[in-house]
This record gives sequence, structure tokens and C-alpha cells, in this order.
Amino acid sequence: MDQYTLKRTTAKVALKFQNSLQIPLREMCLITGAPRSGTSALCEWLGTQPAVSAFPESRILISAHRFLEETFRFKNLADDTEIADLIHRLVTAYYSKSRVLMDGKLVVDKEPLEPIAFPSKDYAQFIFNYKKMFPKGKLLFAIRDPLATIWSMSQRVWGESLTTPDARKFTLEEYAENWCVCADLSLQFQNDVNTHIVQFGNLIKNSGNESRRIFDFLHIRNGNPFQPRRTHKIGFSLEEQEKILQIVQKQMEALSLHGITCLA
Repeated sequence: MDQYTLKRTTAKVALKFQNSLQIPLREMCLITGAPRSGTSALCEWLGTQPAVSAFPESRILISAHRFLEETFRFKNLADDTEIADLIHRLVTAYYSKSRVLMDGKLVVDKEPLEPIAFPSKDYAQFIFNYKKMFPKGKLLFAIRDPLATIWSMSQRVWGESLTTPDARKFTLEEYAENWCVCADLSLQFQNDVNTHIVQFGNLIKNSGNESRRIFDFLHIRNGNPFQPRRTHKIGFSLEEQEKILQIVQKQMEALSLHGITCLA
């Protein structure tokens, strides 16, 4: 038996054994924030750490969130304290069925807050439901300069991950509104002990220090520091930039007052 076949066979046996034991996750972390704000870079980087197993945009947390929202609409289920625990076990089983997690790996999933995944734009409720499912779960909330974020948003098509793809784009105003909502949410959760706000500028300009802060927050030992990558130039006209900055001005001022200033 060659090494590749042996490795696959061993993994299958380990997964079967793991699922029979229903071993709970050591720890869970959700990476979120506005789309194109560095969530993918964070997830990819953390996924390279030996103590981490990354599931980028698995969509299981969004599906669980939707289930909880539907469940709590009904009076006879709204006060059932075991519902969130049942969903917790379902989500845990989803992660466990595809990766060997018995060695105590931190599970990381990332779900940007965007209107295709969240048609009703109930972003805050998604985070609250995540915390119901994982009361001790960690939250990495990424925030980036609005011009860079919105430019990156505007350069892609949305909806290709759906079962029936419905590719579409949005207006600059809609992208800016999305950024503003996410900026407000970062302030809302800033003081939560299980939340760490990742300022994109710190990740790029002070990657060593920011890496250590994230490792301390997630209890990761001997991790490999984040390696910054070149970012794309912003192609907005001056008129477009002025329009965007006018829309986001209130949020930028609020972020500055709370010490969140290193975004670019």
C-alpha cells in the first residue's frame, strides 16, 4: 500500500471513530465582517496553523441561523432552551464528518456579511445566533478601509455559490451601505470578551504584533505570523470616492472615537 492510500485509509478510520464518539469541538471561531475586508486572508492564514482546521464559507452556520430564526417564530418553541444545543450538535457533526478533530484543533469558519448569503440583511441576528450555538465561541471581526473594501466588492459578481446561480452586482450606494452596517456591528461587539476586531491596516503594517494578538486571543501556540500580500489599486474616480466617503463619514468618525483607525 502506497503512502497516499495509507493516509486516506487512516483518515477514514479516524473519521469513523471520531463520529462514533461524538467528540465536542475544543473551540470555535467565526471570522466575519464586510465582504472583501480581509476575511479570506485571515481564514487562509489561520488554516495553515497546525492547531487549526479551517472551513471557509461552509454555509452551515448560516443554515443553522435560518433554522433558529424559523424555530423561534413559534410560541411553543421560542422558550425551548434545548433547541440551540441541538443545533450546536448538528453543526459540530457537520464539521466532524469531514475533518479529524480529535487532536483538539480549533475550528475556524468564515462568513462575510453580504446580501446574497443574508437576503434579509439580518447580520446582527446571525452573530447573536452564532453566540447562542457557541456561547464560548470566538469572533474575529475584520474591518478595512471603505474605499478599498467597496472597490474590491465592485470588482466581483455575487450569487455564484447558490444552488441556482443568480449572478448580480450592486450599486456603489448598496456596497457603501453594507460597509456602514458592518462598521456599526464592529462597534456593537467591540467590548465583547470573545470578540477581537481585526483592523486591516494592523494586519498589513504591523503583521507581527497583530498576529501575536490574534494567537493570544485564540490560544494558538507557536503560530506562523501573517504574511501580507499586495493589494489592488483603487480605481474609483474622484467623484465616486467623494460620494462613498460622504456615505461612510458618520461610521468613520464613530470608529475613530473608539480607537479603530488603522484600516488601510
